[in-house]
Amino acid sequence: MEFKIEKEIILDALTKAQGITGKKTSIPITSNVLISAKDSEVSIRATDLEMAFKAACVAEVIKEGSTAVPSRKLYEIVRALPSDTLAINETENKWIRIADKNIEYNIVGMEPNDFPAFPDVEGVDFFEIGVDVLSNMINKTIHSVLGDEGRAQLSGVCFESIVKKDEVRKIRMVSTDGHRLSKIDYDVEETKGVLKLEKSVIIPKSGIVEVLKLLEKGGTVKIGFKDSNFVVEKENELLIIRLIDGEFPDYEMVIPKQGKSAMVVQKEDFLMMLRRMSILSSDKYPGVRFKITKGQLEATTTNPEIGESKEAIALSYKGQPLEVAVNPRYFTETLNSMNSDEVVVRFKDEVNPCTMEGKEDPGFLSVIMPMRV
Repeated sequence: MEFKIEKEIILDALTKAQGITGKKTSIPITSNVLISAKDSEVSIRATDLEMAFKAACVAEVIKEGSTAVPSRKLYEIVRALPSDTLAINETENKWIRIADKNIEYNIVGMEPNDFPAFPDVEGVDFFEIGVDVLSNMINKTIHSVLGDEGRAQLSGVCFESIVKKDEVRKIRMVSTDGHRLSKIDYDVEETKGVLKLEKSVIIPKSGIVEVLKLLEKGGTVKIGFKDSNFVVEKENELLIIRLIDGEFPDYEMVIPKQGKSAMVVQKEDFLMMLRRMSILSSDKYPGVRFKITKGQLEATTTNPEIGESKEAIALSYKGQPLEVAVNPRYFTETLNSMNSDEVVVRFKDEVNPCTMEGKEDPGFLSVIMPMRV
């Protein structure tokens, strides 16, 4: 195998492979990338048996062939080399030479036949969606995914294709960690293709993180499902993610009916106040107490080990005066994902969950449980 390739092309592919090959594994070959050169193209594949990535890179192929190369070391070498074009070839005993004018590296490769088979996704029905749309849906739900892998059904994002009463088909993403829930809908009547999905599926958070890497540049992306896999294709790149086996909880049960009391607040003012309130918080004392009255939100935080703070901001409020304790991180992470300059927070009382939404975030709803102090 021998080829010449532009540094930025192969570096981009190797960068995206790191999230898959960088995991601790008992199967050494999965810390490698499989490089195959044929015709005028070099393909780079990576897999950890739960996810698989493939990138097709334009190159000058001098001799066809394939080899498995340590992913991290190859990435570090390519990134460090100064030239715009690199020469890569296989020498004796599976050694790989990476050369750049006066610089040369030789690293040990592995037998390509030992590399795990790539999942079969031939014939998948793709659905085309804007990169900005999918990125927005992911960013609005990923922060609510449960970090504890002991409850597998909550360690990913629920993805659904639904038809509402108005006959408009929507795609929906939902996540929850038991203390908060994020839900976003998107109308798909103007998009290309048909998303064939008979029931909801759960995409693991680790896979969602890798999807975001594919969405860094604009344009459109194709998504689809086959067997137990979520498939994402963008230009010359393909990502396959094994779905979580199980059923997502009945989240509709925890979404409250519209609360009696509603406060309308400027997002930036609210966000900065929450950040300041969080300065004194700790794992032991994370809470902030809200005192909401007509025209004002007063927030106080008390940490016996450090001190206390108090702050008030102006807002519009309809309802009876209310005092409620909250975890500021839940509000901060939700606000950071929102585009609205003004947000509406609705309360029923001090013990039931509140909801948060905004006009510039259509289809999005956040549900946050209060704290008991």
